[in-house]
Amino acid sequence: MGDIRNKAYNIAQVRALARRRLPRAIWEFIERGTEDDLLVERNVAALQAVQLLPRTLRDVSQRSAEIELFGRRQPLPLVIAPTGVSDLLWHRGERAIARGAAAAGIPFTQTTSSTTSFADIAGCATAGHWMQMYLWERCDLSWQVVDAAREAGAEVLVLTVDTPMWPLREFNRRAGMSNPIRPNATLVSDFLKRPSWFASVIGRYYVEGGLPQFANYPPEVGGKLTGTVSRVANSASVCWDDVRVLRRRWPGKLVVKGVLSAEDARIALDHGVDGIGVSNHGGRNFDSSPPAIDVLAGIVDAVGDRTTVLFDSGVRRGADVVKALAIGARAVLVGRATLYGCAAAGEAGVRHAIDLLANEIDVAMAMVGVTRLDQLDRSYLAPPAPR
Repeated sequence: MGDIRNKAYNIAQVRALARRRLPRAIWEFIERGTEDDLLVERNVAALQAVQLLPRTLRDVSQRSAEIELFGRRQPLPLVIAPTGVSDLLWHRGERAIARGAAAAGIPFTQTTSSTTSFADIAGCATAGHWMQMYLWERCDLSWQVVDAAREAGAEVLVLTVDTPMWPLREFNRRAGMSNPIRPNATLVSDFLKRPSWFASVIGRYYVEGGLPQFANYPPEVGGKLTGTVSRVANSASVCWDDVRVLRRRWPGKLVVKGVLSAEDARIALDHGVDGIGVSNHGGRNFDSSPPAIDVLAGIVDAVGDRTTVLFDSGVRRGADVVKALAIGARAVLVGRATLYGCAAAGEAGVRHAIDLLANEIDVAMAMVGVTRLDQLDRSYLAPPAPR
């Protein structure tokens, strides 16, 4: 397909390349939201509505986007968010994204539903290996995952807390892209309409012995991507007491991701978390949630400098990253941008997507008049226009 750098000059163009290559069912799985499918675009629009206030005639000839995050210096204020099905976007796509993150010097967050072992990702994610998980009804099974992540050297545990039940993603169910995948006539038809993708991804897996499986689930949960998985992954009974137990068990940094309430952020502090991920799951969980950027300031103000605030949901430009940092986030998680890159061109596409964001962050810094990201604050935000 040629050098992606000559085909895509922003994330929207990387997205277009990914959409052209992927079967519709897989494309919708990574791109769409839930219910009436409104929040994904609300996230993007809300970030676009935030305006930065440039300061002029400052010497910005020497700029650095470096930050320190959980004791590690990194060249960009980015973390790869936990995302599923990467291995269906590209052959060994999870490894491709982890290697792309490592090349950029940023952490990679491995999801519980990963189809790559902790050890294999640890070997790829050399700029930081984070692990995402849910707490299950069977706590003993959850602790098996926690212990395995620790043994593999994961540095940060990201507990996703915004999914007490499986979301209403009706279009995924119709297409057969539920968890686990339930092949049907629609799914098979979608796959066969993308013969190049089918041959280079599904075909290669079958030559190697079969489709990827959930690599890190305990045996009691099940491991087949298209088989039967015990419904333990989304537990409506999980509460703050479980977070307290997890905090005692996990020796590394602990982040709770999916917080939209300032009060919940304060409660999280009381339970000893090291970071709070302000996120609505990229618009993929509950369509009536607010855009994450709209609640970021309130959460930052509620916790002050007592913990690390991370932002996620809706980022499509480097300027979006700068906006979140100006409001008070320490770093930003990106998910769809690198999924698009992976789907379009594998590891090269991932690297290109990160490079695009990095360049846009650098340009935005110069335009607003800062040379370091820690110079950003809300004085660089334009006041809302009167209504």
